[in-house]
Amino acid sequence: TTTTTTDSRSRPITVGEAVRNKMDLCSPVKKKRLFLLSQYATDPEERRALRLLSANVNANANGNGSGVEETSGRSVGDLFQTYVEEQHRSIVDILKEFPSCQSIPLEGLFGILPAIPPRYYSVCSSPLSGKEVIDGYSFHLKVAFSVVDYLTPSSPNDPNSHRRMGGVATRYLECLCSPFLCNDSAAATTTAIIPPTIQIFPKPTHDFRLPTDLSTPLVLIGPGTGIAPFLGFLSHRRAQISSLESKQAAEVASEGTWRGGYELDPEELNISNSEARGLNLAVDYMRKQRHGEIDLFFGCRYRDHDWLYEKEVEEFRTMGIVSRSYNAFSREEGQEKMYVQTIMLKDEACGSRLVDMITKQMASVYICGDGNAMGRDVQEAITRLLAEKKFGKQSDEREATEKAVEYVDQMKRSGRFVLDIWS
Repeated sequence: TTTTTTDSRSRPITVGEAVRNKMDLCSPVKKKRLFLLSQYATDPEERRALRLLSANVNANANGNGSGVEETSGRSVGDLFQTYVEEQHRSIVDILKEFPSCQSIPLEGLFGILPAIPPRYYSVCSSPLSGKEVIDGYSFHLKVAFSVVDYLTPSSPNDPNSHRRMGGVATRYLECLCSPFLCNDSAAATTTAIIPPTIQIFPKPTHDFRLPTDLSTPLVLIGPGTGIAPFLGFLSHRRAQISSLESKQAAEVASEGTWRGGYELDPEELNISNSEARGLNLAVDYMRKQRHGEIDLFFGCRYRDHDWLYEKEVEEFRTMGIVSRSYNAFSREEGQEKMYVQTIMLKDEACGSRLVDMITKQMASVYICGDGNAMGRDVQEAITRLLAEKKFGKQSDEREATEKAVEYVDQMKRSGRFVLDIWS
């Protein structure tokens, strides 16, 4: 896929472009915007309903100053939760279901609509690898994403409930990728001739990056698409370690020894890394660098369906980039639910090794993934292991836990315990 980072903010755009590409038409509408929209409703009942939905949770039977009354048996907060948030009703849905609001002028609509928030995805490749020319470009990057696709709850009193919803960005990306994944040769040919383009922008991170010292051990914990940046880490580490393959060693040899009047093709010099020793100080220095061990924790629901990078991780293990790989699957038929924190706590060898890497080898810990309790649970599991295996012998349970919490906090302050959690 061709990408572009052109800044389009300096050029004027049409109204159609603004609505189609800049305004958020799909997110659940907020209470404040419902109230603003109610002021354009020409139907009194629709105006009253919108103001009811937009009222504060504390609205009472005497009204709240906006002509809003409490409904029998249900609070205003319940109505908004059930009707708007659970059903993921957007501004488009509201305009359809409250047609008298469609008299809103364009400037009023633009005043109500929020801008589309950016979506951030982790790059799962290394800038040091994959520089082969593809479609005329000498560099490419990879990202991983989960397609958001779900049904809203069914409600007997809501004929528009139980709707299929999709993510704005991931559904768009899925459409772009579908020709490459299908067996339709015509679609694949058309895509090859006219590759899709997307606009991207970099968001550098100052914390979630590899240590500069190759000898630093790493503990990488990435359930689901949280594994994406770690694939980039591992690819980068592989590129660093394999930077002195025979071709490059031959280049070092020719640059360091040959001063003739013509160039030698490195492929013609059948020279090994060992034979390049002493020809370049940087080569010798890099060769002496010891790379630290890397333990990778991954979790998903189904091995066959969700473990997309099994082959890549196995290759990293075969090459010695990954020392240990722990995989947890929470929905395998006939098996106990397993999460990454479950493996840490139940696998004695795993727990002991984890504590040893953190406390003796001074490993850096990275946690990445969905913030629905995962980050907290993993951190609690690591704290518990530290309390039991490092501080439990000299202290009682409460004191050991306090010391373990402080140890993790200190790791965070020193940049050895880094989290990248999203909701």
